[in-house]
Amino acid sequence: MLTVEDIHSAFTDLGVRAFAMGKTVEVAVYGGSALMLASNFRVASKDVDAVADTDQSLVDQLAREIAVERGWPSDWLNDGVRTYLSPHVDDLAQHHVLFGTYPDEQSPGLRVFVPTAAYLLAMKLMAMRIDPAGGHSDLSDILHLMAVTGTTTKEQLQAFAEQFYPEARVSGRLRLGIEAIWTERQKQQPGDGDAPRYPGRRGPTP
Repeated sequence: MLTVEDIHSAFTDLGVRAFAMGKTVEVAVYGGSALMLASNFRVASKDVDAVADTDQSLVDQLAREIAVERGWPSDWLNDGVRTYLSPHVDDLAQHHVLFGTYPDEQSPGLRVFVPTAAYLLAMKLMAMRIDPAGGHSDLSDILHLMAVTGTTTKEQLQAFAEQFYPEARVSGRLRLGIEAIWTERQKQQPGDGDAPRYPGRRGPTP
């Protein structure tokens, strides 16, 4: 498992290498790795789901070099999440927030973005695996993102998915998932744990 410190260190290394080549690459990090970096309710991830805005081949090359030097799996940074991206989000200017620049703003070799809470919630809904006993399951992440976005009804939850994914309008699987989410939400006690934090738009979809 990779810790936050591991990923910050690797991103710094990748940024240094890209800057030395005269490049500034931009990537968006998704899923559990985005939550690990930007939220207060994830602490580790087995890999980093990241998609480069441009220069994907360069990012892949540098990530492989870093993997060899650190003894990490070759796919510690991978773009497998690409197939889950919304067709309504065309570039990083839409529904993403700049998380950090590596190694720093004076030597910007790598810029890392994360999706807004609304977009990440929609992604989680469309790919959810409901497993409350599985630790940091999609259900746990969804409940936290609901708190961040201020979602208070099942209709708002459905609207988040439909805003980003057209197929959500006719997905029976999604509707069953939302029912399971609401059942679990009703078990929560007000004030349980620290208030979830994550950057991006707050407030439910109208």
